[in-house]
Amino acid sequence: MLDDLVQRVEQVHQAVLLSRDGLVMGASRTVSRADAEFLAALSSGFHSLSNGARDHFGARQVRQAVIELDDKLFFVLPAGNGSCLAVLSTAGPKAGLVAYEMALLIKRVRQHMAAAPRRQPTASAG
Repeated sequence: MLDDLVQRVEQVHQAVLLSRDGLVMGASRTVSRADAEFLAALSSGFHSLSNGARDHFGARQVRQAVIELDDKLFFVLPAGNGSCLAVLSTAGPKAGLVAYEMALLIKRVRQHMAAAPRRQPTASAG
């Protein structure tokens, strides 16, 4: 699904699916393991900041967060329960298309993008 997004939407360079705590759940073939881990950590922090803004301003949800670089856009969208989809794309007049295609992908496969919360290890009574 991530490779399909990269192949179908010419502006998209890399795509990563991550848990909201920053663990890589999947990445397009165009992303090295090191870059996937970096993008997941960056996306997790960015999503957390977005949620802080949501809470402060009394909004119901974060729909997307975007970082604009010189010639690139970095999108982070909430995906399934406990996950996010992050995409690095070319900046330009088709940025709306990238966001639209990401939203369609999430809508189509939302139930498969869920990440269960990690459990804290319990101390054994001894």
